[in-house]
Amino acid sequence: MNSATSIQDRLKGAKRCVGKAGAVPKLWFIDLDDTLFEASGGMLHAIHLRMNDFISKRLGLDWEAAGRLRTAYWAQYGSTFLGMWKRHRVDPREFLSATHDFDFLPFIHVEGDPKADLKGLPGRKVVLTNGPRNYADAVLAGLGMSDYFDEVITSSDMRLFGEWRPKPNAAMLRAVCTRFCVRPNEAVLVDDTLANLKCAKGVGLKTVWCTGYRRRNGKLSHRIDPLYVDASVVHIRELERCFQPCARLPQTGQSRRFLKRTV
Repeated sequence: MNSATSIQDRLKGAKRCVGKAGAVPKLWFIDLDDTLFEASGGMLHAIHLRMNDFISKRLGLDWEAAGRLRTAYWAQYGSTFLGMWKRHRVDPREFLSATHDFDFLPFIHVEGDPKADLKGLPGRKVVLTNGPRNYADAVLAGLGMSDYFDEVITSSDMRLFGEWRPKPNAAMLRAVCTRFCVRPNEAVLVDDTLANLKCAKGVGLKTVWCTGYRRRNGKLSHRIDPLYVDASVVHIRELERCFQPCARLPQTGQSRRFLKRTV
């Protein structure tokens, strides 16, 4: 293979750098489901069944119609509970309590050791999840990470001026950045859901798309990174590399660039 071909191959899938060399985030917002652990391996299915049951009974719908409504609200609002609140005035605390009231431990599957995988990341680390408090606490306990993060922000905490504002919500993201005394461009959101990343990018956060668990379970909707995704990883163990410069390319008349990490 000649030099030109080699360089061309290395540039396939090239993507802009998440930040300048050394400009690592001061704050990491890390999602829970399908980012920190494999929720698509059974946990989300168990929750969705309970959501369908709640919606069916509360709105008088058959099971299939309830499932379609759940999916539609998730697509429109980013979370089913927000759709139930906005459209039917169902208190999210009631909805989330009813649908997250079971033993989570058998459904907690993970590859590797999340605590060790995140150890090398500089800056503070905060869980940011649309799940309720009892769910986040139980999952983190199951992972042995109850006291690992600087803070855990759940849907139970995502209220501004009396309104529920779970991901994706720009005002909520600005508020949590202010809460931790960082500018948006000093923070990064690591998430498996593109709508959340798109919103975060609009606010000014760096964005990392975590795809591995969704891909494994056939839940990945896109194969190519959208423009609002700064970097993508298969697993959180690769996060540290997102903010390190790649090796310098051979001189080709082009300026130095950073390559997207292929995983």
